[in-house]
Amino acid sequence: MKALVYALVLAYLLAASTLVVTYTVKPGGAISAEAAVREVVINNGSAPLNFSGVVVPPYSAVVVERPVGNLYPPFLRIDIDVRYVNGTLSEGTLVGNRGTAIDLTLRMHSLLPAAVPVMVSIPVDDKVALLYGEPPSSISQVSGTTVYYWSLLVENYTEFRIRLRVRQFGSFGAVRMPTVSVVTVLDIDKTVESLEARRRSLEGALAQLRNFTRAVSTFTDVVYGQIQNLTRLVQILNATGAAMEQGAVAVNVSTYAVEALRRQMFALSDAARGVATTLNQSLLLVDYQYTALITAANLLEVQSAALSFYNAAAGEAEKSLVNTRSQLYTVRSNLVTARQQLDTSIKNVEEAKRRLNALNVTTREAKQAVNFTISLLDATETQLVAVRAAVDSYISTVDTLISTVDSTIAMLDAIRRSLGELAPLLNNTASSTRANATVLKRDMPQILLNASKNLLAVADNLYKTADEVYRLVAPLHNASRLLRDLGRQLVESAYALESYRKEQLRALPKLGYVESTVYNLTEAVERERKVIEIQTAALKRYYNVVNVSRVELQYYIQLPIVVENITFTLPSMGHQASQKPMAELQHSAFVLIAVVMVAAVMFLALRRREKLRQLR
Repeated sequence: MKALVYALVLAYLLAASTLVVTYTVKPGGAISAEAAVREVVINNGSAPLNFSGVVVPPYSAVVVERPVGNLYPPFLRIDIDVRYVNGTLSEGTLVGNRGTAIDLTLRMHSLLPAAVPVMVSIPVDDKVALLYGEPPSSISQVSGTTVYYWSLLVENYTEFRIRLRVRQFGSFGAVRMPTVSVVTVLDIDKTVESLEARRRSLEGALAQLRNFTRAVSTFTDVVYGQIQNLTRLVQILNATGAAMEQGAVAVNVSTYAVEALRRQMFALSDAARGVATTLNQSLLLVDYQYTALITAANLLEVQSAALSFYNAAAGEAEKSLVNTRSQLYTVRSNLVTARQQLDTSIKNVEEAKRRLNALNVTTREAKQAVNFTISLLDATETQLVAVRAAVDSYISTVDTLISTVDSTIAMLDAIRRSLGELAPLLNNTASSTRANATVLKRDMPQILLNASKNLLAVADNLYKTADEVYRLVAPLHNASRLLRDLGRQLVESAYALESYRKEQLRALPKLGYVESTVYNLTEAVERERKVIEIQTAALKRYYNVVNVSRVELQYYIQLPIVVENITFTLPSMGHQASQKPMAELQHSAFVLIAVVMVAAVMFLALRRREKLRQLR
């Protein structure tokens, strides 16, 4: 029951009508052709079915072939070239000996713009040697006969060559050469469906390639924009580095100025304290004290002018630091902008990678292009992340410098306020000293005491101010060193970014190569799609001609029977023959006649078998 079900399923699968065109090529080159429609008749009922004189048993299927009178154009043309080596063809029989060979060449032309599968089979026994250049696809043994099969695919033109050589003759002195069978089947519907599926696949590949082309173009634009951003960033870093080095020089100069101011304050404080001590010790030396007071007043005025100069220098230093702070804020803004641009570039690269990974590329060239582009994107993303980390470090460093400059500006502002308060005090002290000098003789002791107290107070204030000024020296040195180091780091970063920018510039031709490769691949796929459309149209036209969906071509190339060339030597009829007995002559003649008769019977039997085989 299971075998019956399998048979019915197979019959259902083969139920489509098949146009079978058979070409028989005779040894002399004559070609006969006949056509038939093969159908599978399926009987699913419980009673026998009579179909055009063919009885189909219940629940079975029968293959029926109906001959047709029309000859349909083949979709495969075979030009047959037969050459005989060491043999002579005479009336369909090849006369030769051992070593006689037949060279057969099949030149197959596909008459449709589509690939055609062809099966060549040759049954060979042990009396014939088969020589071939292309190895067979498979070999089987059937009843002592070796059958060689070749599976060929004829796209436009294919040439097939073999040689059949006689190894030995049979008992009757003859050997039958095998019949070469060439069978090809064209299932138009399935072929068209396959071509349509292939066309749809190619259209999908074209869409993917176009998307990939747009992705490569977008990525190229991203890389180009990134190169421009890197160029601007390198310029900003170089300018900022130079500005920071100049700011470091200015802060260093301010450090020396502050140190000089501190020393002057110490000297002035010592001088004031010394004057106060002298006043205390010289109450009786009025004239001398008067002169000393005038000298002290002059000295206080000079120091007041010096303090004004130092106040102005501190103001200039503060302005320089303010400018430096403004530059640092500008640098920080540029770094933040650069970081945002780097974030955008990283997102663009990740988006390009995502699109590339989403592509369903089927061809090897496209996969290589995609893998190459993804490796470039990975390297670019790694470098961009490293640059972003460096920019984050620079932003942190700039923030530290801004804080340091702000504290330095605050300290300089405090010093300026102290100097602004101290200079008027010195002027007032000088004026008071001069005023006291005029009344020195009248009220000298009290004046001297007051002046001494004032000078001691001034000395204490100068000492305190000098200490405050001294506290600025270390921060200014640190700020100068930080500015100088940061300037050098920015210049080094600019150099590294310049190297990376050059690498990106060198990568642009590679991206162009990828884009060109994808374009060429797109053109190749487009050409293949057009070829498939041409093939589909040709198959549909051929279907309109034959009006069946399945066409089978059968070529049977019959090769001649090889008969061994036998030479008979007749006995001599001369003087020596006349001396032999008559019985011996009769025996030789009888043997000769018997051999000739056997050869004739063998030849007629072989010819009859050949005709019966053709009828079958």
